[in-house]
Amino acid sequence: MAKKCTKAEKTARVEEVANLIVKGLSQRQLMHHVTGSWGLSAEQAHRYIREARDVVKADLSDIDRIDMLSSKVQMLEQMAVDAAAAGRESNAIGAIRLLNELVGFGAGRKPGFR
Repeated sequence: MAKKCTKAEKTARVEEVANLIVKGLSQRQLMHHVTGSWGLSAEQAHRYIREARDVVKADLSDIDRIDMLSSKVQMLEQMAVDAAAAGRESNAIGAIRLLNELVGFGAGRKPGFR
């Protein structure tokens, strides 16, 4: 039987799992990580993952939508500039299209209509 962890250790573990969730690991990968790394049962692993998902949700609820939008707009603008400078025009066009979708310019319009 595994030794019970301290509250600080559990908090660190939940934070680690939250970071893995943000990185896009699947439920199966998360379960494997938690059970393999810390020797926990499947039931305990589910609890850790559930707590980590709550941490991620809380982080997202604190973010203002305008702040998030401006951050993503800046990121896409930089990607478009970098791609164009590197001669990857199709990547630049893709970034510009995503930027267009994100900010809604021309949404629902047909080309050539004003």
